[in-house]
Amino acid sequence: MMRRFTKWAVAVIAGLCLVACRTNEDVDPGLTRISGVTIVDVSDGVARSDQDILFREDQIVWTGETGQAPLPLPGHTVDGRGLFAMPGLWDSHVHVFSTEEEPNFALPLYILHGLTSIRDMGALISFDDQMEVNAEIRSGERIGPRIINAGAMIDGPPGSWPGQMVATTPEEGLLRVREAAQTGWRSVKAYSLLDRATYLAIAAEADELGLPLYGHVPEGVTLADAVAAGQDVIEHFGRVTKACSTEEQAMIDGVIVALGSDAPFQALMAEMATHAITTLETWDADLCQSVVGGLAEANIAIAPTLMVSDFYLGNDPEPEDLRMQTVPLRIRAQWGEPDFRRAAMTEDLLAIAPEAVRQDWQTFKLAHDAGAVMLASSDAAFLNPFLFHGATLIDELERYVEIGLTPQEALITATVNPSVQFGSPGENGQIEPGQRADIILLRANPLKDISAVRQLQVVIALGRVFDRAALDDMEATLRKRANADAAE
Repeated sequence: MMRRFTKWAVAVIAGLCLVACRTNEDVDPGLTRISGVTIVDVSDGVARSDQDILFREDQIVWTGETGQAPLPLPGHTVDGRGLFAMPGLWDSHVHVFSTEEEPNFALPLYILHGLTSIRDMGALISFDDQMEVNAEIRSGERIGPRIINAGAMIDGPPGSWPGQMVATTPEEGLLRVREAAQTGWRSVKAYSLLDRATYLAIAAEADELGLPLYGHVPEGVTLADAVAAGQDVIEHFGRVTKACSTEEQAMIDGVIVALGSDAPFQALMAEMATHAITTLETWDADLCQSVVGGLAEANIAIAPTLMVSDFYLGNDPEPEDLRMQTVPLRIRAQWGEPDFRRAAMTEDLLAIAPEAVRQDWQTFKLAHDAGAVMLASSDAAFLNPFLFHGATLIDELERYVEIGLTPQEALITATVNPSVQFGSPGENGQIEPGQRADIILLRANPLKDISAVRQLQVVIALGRVFDRAALDDMEATLRKRANADAAE
């Protein structure tokens, strides 16, 4: 009896030793597992429970049923039980470089709100300085999202903002596109004051050089011209709504006259002040169906930035709003000063503004239902009052649902669509092997309620894990710095 017990004990101890030795040998210190999580499949609109996600550095290497990974044991584990994993969010239209100190405040705010990728649409600092910030994020020296730099702005004279490239003629337009390419830009952004001939020359040269054309549809150009020119992304939704007016060409003609005046910018502002009223009165449903159908057929994407309208409606946050507490004091003071954009709002325009906004919403829903590609976007910038880095994108998603999109449809605009449009080859905005380790863990299912994206528990960006405690510390630090800031 004693001999049998001894043999059994020896066998057990040997087995334990074998397991221990194998476990020690098979631990991969560079591998991280999210265990027992529910994966939200944004494309299919389903949630799969009891899943593991394994990633190494910035890439997902395996997903599947909990405990079934045919891989070494991970060196790190994130407890995903009771949580919902979905791809990190995108904001497809921001300005994080509009002031010198802005990146220091803006970039952590995107991580704090679950945004792991942004597309910057115009900067007032050099391209080289922007690339340095990108490198610091990749190396881990700086906290922030991946940045798609798309702000090679080309405007007509005299230029709408400091630092823009300006093209007065088609020949100058060609030169500006080549200058952008030589600098290292991978896209070109058209802006509002370009005349039609110069815009078309820019579009043709960008196509010749293989550079996507993003940006505003210039005010002297019809939407149909932009579609024919092959513009890849239209920034801001208002030009789509205007194209649904039977008077679009007449409004364009008025712009051309204004741009040819001695004071083009001021004349343009006066002319544009009449367009919302004209569009409201002459919007045509049948024409609009044709317009949005054409956008969908041409596969032209739209970055709507619908939350911008709140500024014009005067829907300003209260000073004690928590979002305000992460904005430097100097910028808050600046936001409280008179703004030239609000100054252009006449009494007549203010009176119809709410109805004009609802018309934009109606057109947005028509375009979405027609199959136009929407890219969730905020236009957040210190230069744009009350459009908050990170936070406003969440408001934008909730607005899409308010207009009539399902939570799944809204999530697609901030995950799948921008990943395919701007990501690396093969990106699809899903949680699966080969995709980026940009993941957020939520305490509720966003497919049931879009506001679940506010219930962040963990943010993983480029494989870096920020748990709730780290996010809370980050927010506290940002508030402290913002409220101590006088003018960094």
